[in-house]
Amino acid sequence: LSFSDPQWKFYGDSAKVETFDGRQVLRLENSAAARPDVRLQDGTIDVDVMTSRRRSFVYFNFRVQKEGEYEDFYLRPHKSTLPDAAQYAPVYQGQSAWQLYYGVRGTAAPDIVPNVWQHLRIVLSGRRAAFFLGDTVKPFMVVPRLARDPQPGYIVLIASVPGGTPGNGVAARYSNLNVRPGVIAYDFANAPAEPALPAGVIDKWDVGPAFAAPDSAVSAIAPEWVSSFRSLPIEPDGFVELHRHVPMPKVTRYVGAVARVRVIAERAGTRRLDLGFSDRATVFLNGTVIFSGDATYDFAARRDGLIAFDQASLYLPLRAGTNEISVVVTDRFGGWGIMGRFPDMTGLRLQQ
Repeated sequence: LSFSDPQWKFYGDSAKVETFDGRQVLRLENSAAARPDVRLQDGTIDVDVMTSRRRSFVYFNFRVQKEGEYEDFYLRPHKSTLPDAAQYAPVYQGQSAWQLYYGVRGTAAPDIVPNVWQHLRIVLSGRRAAFFLGDTVKPFMVVPRLARDPQPGYIVLIASVPGGTPGNGVAARYSNLNVRPGVIAYDFANAPAEPALPAGVIDKWDVGPAFAAPDSAVSAIAPEWVSSFRSLPIEPDGFVELHRHVPMPKVTRYVGAVARVRVIAERAGTRRLDLGFSDRATVFLNGTVIFSGDATYDFAARRDGLIAFDQASLYLPLRAGTNEISVVVTDRFGGWGIMGRFPDMTGLRLQQ
C-alpha cells in the first residue's frame, strides 16, 4: 500500500509522507494514518518499522470496525526486551484493556532495536494472532485468543510520545506496508493452548448500570447504581470485561459499576475469596464494607495495575444461607474488569 495513495486519511500535523533511506516512508509522531477502504479479517500484514529509544508507543490497529472499536497491537520501544515491550489488547468504547491482557494473553519481550529498520509481521486467523519482529519464521508472540469477535475491518497506524518525554528522534517510521487478506503465513497447529482456569472461579456476575464515579474510594452504594442488573459471563481468562458489555456514561475520569454475586453457604464460617479488579474495588458483604483496594496505574510509582486473582485475598465471614457480595469496581483507564474465585468451594454454591 503506497503511502501516497489518496485513500489514506491522516490525523495530526506531524503525519508526513517523505523519502528516507531511499524509500517512501510514513513518519508519525503524536499522529495517525488510517486506510478505511481496507477490509481484513484473516490474513497477513507486513511492514518495516523504525523507532527510537524514547518513551513512546507505536501502534498497529487492525480489524477496526469504527472509531473506538478495534483490536490493538503496539510496541513500547523504551521497554525493549522487557516482558511488556509488546502489547496486544482489545479496545471497546475507545478504552484499551491492556491491564487485562498480559503474559500469554497479550505481552511479550521482543528486542526493539532503535534507529534501524525491523520487519513487523502480523498473521491473523480467526481468534488467533502471531506477531513477528525482525524474523518471519519464529513469532515472538502468539495470542491464543483475540478478545473481539473476528470481523473484517480496516487498519490504522499511530505513534505517540507522552508530553514532557525527554530525548529526540522520530517516534515511528513505517515503510513497505503490505496487507494480504486470506494469506495465513503461519501454521497455528503448534500454537499454545488457552490457559485453563483454576477451580472455584465465579463464572458470571450480575452487573448494574455504569455511573460517573468519584476519584476516591466508595463507602456506600447509591440506589441508582443497583436499579437494574444483567448477568454477564466471564471471558475465558476468568474476568468480566466491563467495557465490552456496559455502556459508558460521559465521564472525564472514573467510571464505575456494581458487580454482584450471591453465594449460598451450608453453614456459617470464614471463607476465602481471591479477587482481581481494575482499577479500584470496594467490597460489601451483606451490605457492610469489608474491603477497599486501589490498583490504578501509576507511572511514577511503577504500578501497572494488572488484573489477577492474587490482587487481594478476602476472608469473608459468611452466614448460613444466602450471602450477597457486591463490588463497586471503578476504572480510570487501561481496562475495566472484575474477577473472583473461591479456592475451596466445599459447602458453598453460587446462586444461579
